[in-house]
Amino acid sequence: PWIRKFSLRRSLKHRTKSSESLASKEQLPFKKSMFGATLEEVMELQKESHPDRHLPWVLTLLADKVVLYGGYSTEGIFRVPGDIDKVCSLKVSLDNGEHLSEFPTTDAPVCASLLKEWLRELYDPAICHDTYQKCLDNCENASYCSTIVSELPDINRLVVTFVIKFLQGFLAEETIKKTKMTADNLAMVFAPNLLRCPSTDLQVAMDNSKWEMTFVRTLINNLDTSYMDGVV
Repeated sequence: PWIRKFSLRRSLKHRTKSSESLASKEQLPFKKSMFGATLEEVMELQKESHPDRHLPWVLTLLADKVVLYGGYSTEGIFRVPGDIDKVCSLKVSLDNGEHLSEFPTTDAPVCASLLKEWLRELYDPAICHDTYQKCLDNCENASYCSTIVSELPDINRLVVTFVIKFLQGFLAEETIKKTKMTADNLAMVFAPNLLRCPSTDLQVAMDNSKWEMTFVRTLINNLDTSYMDGVV
């Protein structure tokens, strides 16, 4: 009998510990990612760590690293993808804050690929769904394209203008000679990351891609981004 009592006590004790462990895990806060969220959620996530920022820190950090690690002289920057394993590793590092002590890479294409991925994975596109058709219908009208951007919600406007200003930095003649990335090339690469076709019809998406690219090229060539100087 005493053996059965001992076994029962040990079983109950084990069950109690397991229940306590499970309860403890359930109380742990769920860590949200900077990837795949809305822009509003991203800004909320960084409110404590970067309270004075007007832009998502992950966007500005990756843009800075692309330039720092030689993006202006890297042939095919943004077009040629970075090593997929390094991109995934960098993504995890940024989400976990591991980059604070030492940045995990000095590879510009890796940073460029993750920057595009962050934009592409936003829950809602940087250029809002409800402006999509207007962008296509007026893609060659520089003034109207600028108006579309100015009428976006504040955080979307800042993000889109920051990205365009960043891309305008690659338009210097000497830079294009090295990167082989003209405004057309940059627009082709970034259009799918800024705009999102609402149709599930593959043919419609393919037909629209030309006008999406034209819209982004018009912004790169014409959008006044001077007011973004010093905005982070």
